[in-house]
Parts: sequence; structure tokens; C-alpha cells
Amino acid sequence: MFPNIEAERVRLRMSRTYLAELLGVSLRTYSNWMNGTRDIPSSALVKMAKLFHCSTDYLLDVQNKSA
Repeated sequence: MFPNIEAERVRLRMSRTYLAELLGVSLRTYSNWMNGTRDIPSSALVKMAKLFHCSTDYLLDVQNKSA
């Protein structure tokens, strides 16, 4: 559901378990975020953006579209 988060995790060769630990959550919670069962808290998005050196918009695959 969030391909950019997974792509960055893989690019940095982090396991799902390790990233969950860095974020202070269980692997189940992380998995629930990735499959869309639970919303990702903004604090976790900010932590991931800092870890991956990118924007939260990129992680969420938000694209600016003009009207």
C-alpha cells in the first residue's frame, strides 16, 4: 500500500523487524500500517522521513496536481 516506504526500507537494507524497532512499534503494527489496516501516525511518518532522508509526501506517494 505504501511502495515508497518499502522501497526505501529495502534500499537501506533494513528488515521490517529492524525498522519497526527503530520506530518503537511491533512488527505487527508496522505490517498493519503497510497493508492499510491501520493509519500511520504522523510521528512515525516524520521518523521514517528522517531515517530515509526524504519527505513525508514522498513516503505517502502524494503528488501535487494543479487544478
